[in-house]
Amino acid sequence: MKFVLIGLGIIASIALIVFTMGMLAPRDHRLTLSQSYPVPAATLYELVRNFEAYPDWRTGIKSMQKDGELRFIEESGNGKIAYLIIEDQPNTLIISKIDDPKLPFSGSWTFEIKETNGSSELRVTEAGSVPNAFVRFFATYIFSHEKTMRTYLADVQAKFKKTCARS
Repeated sequence: MKFVLIGLGIIASIALIVFTMGMLAPRDHRLTLSQSYPVPAATLYELVRNFEAYPDWRTGIKSMQKDGELRFIEESGNGKIAYLIIEDQPNTLIISKIDDPKLPFSGSWTFEIKETNGSSELRVTEAGSVPNAFVRFFATYIFSHEKTMRTYLADVQAKFKKTCARS
């Protein structure tokens, strides 16, 4: 019985530490990363905007289903997340937001494309909110808010390398 109580005390202590660290982490975050690619803006925009093709080149994306004109449901190892395109300016800007109030987080992704001398820069901004302290702990300290953005930019780079290698 003594070991059970000690074990429960350890578990409760860990939960309290996780909760406290989660409460101390910012509820809202805004991160921006960018990368240049040796393609015209129209080519980069086409790749970013073609959500249905994401499973072909994005790491961890199992499927992407269109659910209406501007709504897509992304399925990955983390489950399904619905996104709604709230702004779309061809070859320059796409803004999508999470469209599921039941998730323990919310936010938007802004994709800005700028062409210079035949190359293009993709600037990705994630503006998110994680109200739950436990989820916020894991999102901040274990998984990192920017990991998905870094993977996305690397996947775009890899996609263009494959395309250029075939040409």
